[in-house]
Amino acid sequence: MFRTSNPAFTHNSAFSPAQTWDDLESQGRAGDMPGHAKPVRAASPTTMTVQGTVNKTFFLLALAVTTAVFAWTQALSAEPIVPVGLLIFGGAIGGLIVGLICCFAPKTAPITAPLYALLEGLFLGGISAYYAQRFGGNPTPQAGGAAMSLNTGLIFNAMLLTFGILGGLLVGYTTKIIRPGPIFRNVVMAGTLGVCIYFVIAMVAGMFGSFSLASVYSPSNGGMVSIGFSLLLVALAAGNLVLDFEFIHEGVRNGAPRRMEWYGAFGLMVSLVWLYLEVLRLLAKLRRD
Repeated sequence: MFRTSNPAFTHNSAFSPAQTWDDLESQGRAGDMPGHAKPVRAASPTTMTVQGTVNKTFFLLALAVTTAVFAWTQALSAEPIVPVGLLIFGGAIGGLIVGLICCFAPKTAPITAPLYALLEGLFLGGISAYYAQRFGGNPTPQAGGAAMSLNTGLIFNAMLLTFGILGGLLVGYTTKIIRPGPIFRNVVMAGTLGVCIYFVIAMVAGMFGSFSLASVYSPSNGGMVSIGFSLLLVALAAGNLVLDFEFIHEGVRNGAPRRMEWYGAFGLMVSLVWLYLEVLRLLAKLRRD
């Protein structure tokens, strides 16, 4: 049974075929399931499907795009309804809280997954506007000098690369060119865990006035080490997407309940948000002045 470092899928080894999902939930051990047994339930209108998960993923993306556009327009406005800083931090913190609720209570995914997408859209729209203004080129003041016309090339390229990577990985997975084996899984999990530990250490060091460790995260740091670090993060985010595909595949194969389509779509959103942010950061470093 493949595990993923995506937090949406680490709490629940959701799709093991040893027993039915409902049986394991009723026993209170849906996350304690061995792998490699044969499926126990055939597909039915009440079980998870790939198409259903895809549809819900597109729905979550549409929600995120809607709120991202709102946050972007607020950043461009001379008199924003809501300060863009509030949208960025509110979306990030709110998305984290809702995401954790969804991780630890997958049954809430039909509600928490759309809410997570809305909140992350606010964060992504606001942070994208910041990157476009700070790293995307020289903004041009509009009439009155208050609002700014932002260079969108950086943002467009980041979105193009993000969905290009997603599409390439999906094609590779569906054609069985890419299949996550134990080595692949362990490397991605260990790498993701290592990056998380490094981030915590860097954050603690920053509290004591030492920012050298955190400098590799700075989008204005165009050094070779910093760029290499960003490439590593992009690779890890892409690797998590592959493991997410595998989890969804096993959920369908083993007859997980239909509500888990929302959970699978949520997991993909988590990895996509991470991938987009790392691609955006990488491009900002490459386009430094």
